[in-house]
Amino acid sequence: MLSACIKPFTPNIDGAAASKVVVSGRITNVEGFQTIVLSKSIPLNDKVYENLSGCSVSIWDENDHEFVLNEFEEGKYHVWMNGEDLIIGRAYHLIITTPEGEKLVSSPDVLTQVGDANLPGFKLDSIYNGAYNYYTRGIQFFVDVRGNENTSPYYLFEIDATYEHHAKYAREWYYNGSIHHIYPPDSSLMYCWTTFRVPEIVTLSTENLSANEFNNFPLYFVPLNRDYLTFGYSLLLRQVGLSREAFLYWEMVRLNNNQNADLYSKQPVDTEGNLKNTTNPEKEVLGFFSASAISEKRLFIEPMPTNPYPDCVPWPLDRLGLREISRTDYPAFLMNNPFGTYFLIWLPNACVDCSFDHGSTQKPEFWPY
Repeated sequence: MLSACIKPFTPNIDGAAASKVVVSGRITNVEGFQTIVLSKSIPLNDKVYENLSGCSVSIWDENDHEFVLNEFEEGKYHVWMNGEDLIIGRAYHLIITTPEGEKLVSSPDVLTQVGDANLPGFKLDSIYNGAYNYYTRGIQFFVDVRGNENTSPYYLFEIDATYEHHAKYAREWYYNGSIHHIYPPDSSLMYCWTTFRVPEIVTLSTENLSANEFNNFPLYFVPLNRDYLTFGYSLLLRQVGLSREAFLYWEMVRLNNNQNADLYSKQPVDTEGNLKNTTNPEKEVLGFFSASAISEKRLFIEPMPTNPYPDCVPWPLDRLGLREISRTDYPAFLMNNPFGTYFLIWLPNACVDCSFDHGSTQKPEFWPY
């Protein structure tokens, strides 16, 4: 009989090689604050995200107009730019001076026009999971892309999703060494909303098509086994027009992110951005500074039937009763008995607090329901 063991492999990457400046940000055609985020890449075993503070950051246009950014949070810099400063067809570049005196410069990127975004559509669909050999039912979102000869054929789609979610029970009875009764019951933590950026990178090029158009372009999939669609759902589609250089960068990032981590996966491609360290050219700078026009559309979906995995699982207190509850779990809420008392059933936090894991009780201004 043969036996073997698996020895974990840890790449030998020294701190200097692992720590690189990362630049994230762009300017758009929308008047307002233009934001750049600076950080440092971290070694594989390091869990702490390192912001890059104390830099001098400026955006320059092709006419040598300078826009100086101020640091408003650690590693985050912004500047207000008026509409007359954000001109389609004009080139912009970024200059950063680090606290160590190193100068980082981006190549110019031309602010590119984009076609008007259309309202996304959706349909009931299923996706196949080959690893587990089953189909997941859900909603597939798609969009019809319409551009022309004067708008960019290169697209990046950013999607912000917002959904309503509920706690199942109001807070009425709780135990913290003795029983307490809240009357009237507290329902302030029963209704929440969560907004998040869909993590998938979605790009499209119509360069080799007969027209700058694409019908039913798939955006992303929302499964019915989660509670995203149960109480209402909103999708904000941000259609971003890219230069060819910016598109190639985001396409490389997309390909790297979509690689399956199996034995026969393709090797990651080198994701080269458009920034250089002119002080020490041997030091790589990660990221891409772009100038992009954007167009937005928001879609609302009425509540629909779903079959989500339960977040709230009440816990019967059997043999030991209230003694099963640890002090670290105080206050422990109990299920209400309609006859004016309580059951010996413990309600975990997810049952009585919709914001326990995520979300806010503040309804978004755009929420229609």
